[in-house]
Amino acid sequence: MKKVIAALLSLVALRVVASPEWVNGEVVRVDQARNRIVLKHEYIPSIKMAPMTMPFGVVKEIPLDQYRPGDKVRFQIKVVDGTLDITVMEKLK
Repeated sequence: MKKVIAALLSLVALRVVASPEWVNGEVVRVDQARNRIVLKHEYIPSIKMAPMTMPFGVVKEIPLDQYRPGDKVRFQIKVVDGTLDITVMEKLK
């Protein structure tokens, strides 16, 4: 039974890695000093997270100085040690 569960979890993990999920949101606040951004985001199906406004960590490759409150964005996340970090983010038109 443990092997079956492990195999199913592996398949789910591969699916998430193979096709990253895009999430839409709106910038509320940018904190460049702490490399964080506060977003009002839609429901995130992969982690079953309700829509809300919350802070996210951001990888260093994302230029936070290009984002302002009110900007509409889409982003991809990964869970790192229980926190959500944005790995890719782009402005929507």
